[in-house]
Amino acid sequence: MNMDIENFDNGLEIDSVADEMAEKPDEEILREFFGRAETANFLVPYRDSVNTIPLLDIKQRGKMLPIFSSFKAFEKSPLPKDRANIMPFSKIDEIVKRSEGQIAGIIMNPHGKSLVFQRNGGRPTEKQEGNIRLMKPSFIPEKISKALCAFFSEYENVYSAYILWAQKESDLAPHLFLVVDFDGKKEEFFPEVAKAVRPCMNSGDNLEMAKADFKLLKAAEKLIKPIYKKP
Repeated sequence: MNMDIENFDNGLEIDSVADEMAEKPDEEILREFFGRAETANFLVPYRDSVNTIPLLDIKQRGKMLPIFSSFKAFEKSPLPKDRANIMPFSKIDEIVKRSEGQIAGIIMNPHGKSLVFQRNGGRPTEKQEGNIRLMKPSFIPEKISKALCAFFSEYENVYSAYILWAQKESDLAPHLFLVVDFDGKKEEFFPEVAKAVRPCMNSGDNLEMAKADFKLLKAAEKLIKPIYKKP
């Protein structure tokens, strides 16, 4: 076995970041972490050929490329331990980009406390709103959608809701963007929405919320059907 691989450890504290995100999702913490990850190397497993990378089909996320921050984390995987390369994150990310949507993203340390780097796959329909790019998501987490629908059905003043992908120039990857058409104060309403949906969110998930105005509502309608519509 290549001793460089056996002793590999890039020093990223994925376990502690995953714990922080599970306790209280924080976009700033995640952005700072991925900023460090982008300059790091990772262990990337391969199959019979170094050009064939195994993918993990993660429920509600799609096919993910598994990478490991250390050989110790890799040892938890059932994959052969003599089939891995040390690769810079930039090259790994390029593999995902070139997959044309076949790979949904990257999962770090998938057999322990993991973090997901979700990529926008394929060629989605896009709508530009100011400095935020709105996109039709390739998937919508079912647990989140169901929790939101159940919550909205209890409110007479909620008329419709949409889940999109949104990405700002400073964002590493798209995140979930909830647009809700309702009457009331968002300062009072959205904290209650957050409480309802938080138990359904995975580590690394980020859900941004916005009250729909006419322009935002029309943009959402052009991209996707509502997850909720008042009967």
